[in-house]
Amino acid sequence: MNIDIDSRVQFAFPDVAVNKALSRKYGGSDRAVPDYVTDWLVSRYSTDSGVDDERIEAFLAKHLPDKKHKHSVLYALNSGSEVKILDAYTVRVDITKGRLVLEIPSLDLAGTVSEWIVDENPLLLHGNLWGSGTLARVPVGESDDRFEIRMVDFKPMQTSIVDLDYYVAQRALFGLAEWKALLVGSMGYSPTFYSSREQSLLLTRLAPLVQPRLNLIELAPKGTGKSYVYSRLSRYAWLISGGVVTRAQLFYNMNSKAAGVITRFDTVVLDEVQTIRLENEGEIIGALKGYLEQGEFRVMQYKGSADAGFVLLANIPFTRDGKPRNPNLLSTLPQWLRGENATALLDRFHGLVPGGELPKISSDALYGGMALRADYLGEILHALRSRGEYIQWVREHTCVGGSADLRDKNAVERLSAAYLKLLFPDLASVTLSDFNEHCLEPAKALRSRIRRQLAMIDAEFSAELAEIDVDTAASEA
Repeated sequence: MNIDIDSRVQFAFPDVAVNKALSRKYGGSDRAVPDYVTDWLVSRYSTDSGVDDERIEAFLAKHLPDKKHKHSVLYALNSGSEVKILDAYTVRVDITKGRLVLEIPSLDLAGTVSEWIVDENPLLLHGNLWGSGTLARVPVGESDDRFEIRMVDFKPMQTSIVDLDYYVAQRALFGLAEWKALLVGSMGYSPTFYSSREQSLLLTRLAPLVQPRLNLIELAPKGTGKSYVYSRLSRYAWLISGGVVTRAQLFYNMNSKAAGVITRFDTVVLDEVQTIRLENEGEIIGALKGYLEQGEFRVMQYKGSADAGFVLLANIPFTRDGKPRNPNLLSTLPQWLRGENATALLDRFHGLVPGGELPKISSDALYGGMALRADYLGEILHALRSRGEYIQWVREHTCVGGSADLRDKNAVERLSAAYLKLLFPDLASVTLSDFNEHCLEPAKALRSRIRRQLAMIDAEFSAELAEIDVDTAASEA
């Protein structure tokens, strides 16, 4: 984006525009915090005359101490002072002792938390919720010689309730290329580093955050930023990298009687899926297939529903010229994703993102201009999920061949609706030509890649996608 576009961003979104270069300055590796936290800090301490570096540094030093200074915090707590700490808090239920355990990563210790805080912030139960926690040293029961650290107040790092109608209306101030650049810049990527097609691929990563129950797979070399968006942009994404995934995590914990992450987040992301092991694999795959198809799940007598999408991310081998070493892109993935019995699961994923077409992340790929605050964009994407007029518009303006596979149809509709929400949120600005080029055709391409992989695994599947086109007759009527 050039200076004129930077000014337009500030004019269109004066309260939530932020300089991404400054956000990155305070979000370096020594302070590993998500973009929605650093964007919030820069925005809070910015004035017409610039950013108050001293206040930000003082705030970080006081409320986001590194582990070398944790004993200074513990000393303050031991002296009877309440301390506010910015951290990625987690609360787990100790069912045997009937208490809530608070994990405080920056202090390398556990404490307790008031129940009302968890009631108001249930995402604490599923881990790594960034916020400002007020901690105090309190006696255990009526004891005078036993103490514990307790969280007595908590404020999640998020923007206030967003005015979605205002956001939609501001779309009219930007051309399509400018709007794409705004979104890409808000994700933290430099629009000038990526071609128009590459920008569209980057925006596809937002699709599961903006459209309910949208499931994607992205396979790419290392270093292309597959998980970056999900780990740093939205507090509504739950990401696990490698390790063991359990049914209790995903769906329902029978011991704690707590529903799993699919009921708490908009998107569940399994990163480095080639290293992930499913505990009781058969049970999880069975539950996944049912959930991905219907949005419902059952664990023993418990029946639940949710609208979280699933995203699978994996590193696969590529040649030096950027081509996959094996046309069967799933060949190096676990058996539950590449065997003949995996087709029923894979068919429930709506699109395969060709992440190998994106360049590796470098310093030139990171944005340093004005863009939307990550916490604001994350809330906008979350708010857009509940708007049903977009998928209705898609259905009214597309025609589907009579031999179309129902899963193909549903996949293309959901993907097209996601692109509409991202690129043409006002709907009034979209033409059939724009819709076909920027929404429908990309959606069909994503689904086609799934079909081709299915056909390689199982001859029962055709590599051809159903006939789904723009309905010009409906528009003329």
